[in-house]
Amino acid sequence: MPHITLNTDEPGIRGLLRFRPETARPLNDLAEVLLRGESTLSRGERELIAAYVSGLNQCRFCTSSHAAFAAA
Repeated sequence: MPHITLNTDEPGIRGLLRFRPETARPLNDLAEVLLRGESTLSRGERELIAAYVSGLNQCRFCTSSHAAFAAA
């Protein structure tokens, strides 16, 4: 559930990135490193963690997205 009123119906973080597009690239770069860069955790394990955290944040879009990537 967003805590910032957005002028878009885009799901999850996509609406927030559209609200402040100058933040999109640094956040996408960070996510790329955290989820797909070198790590002692597998990519699936990292996606499971992201799905869990997204669930705690009550974001169904992100929870579903990360869970699907973890399953793949």
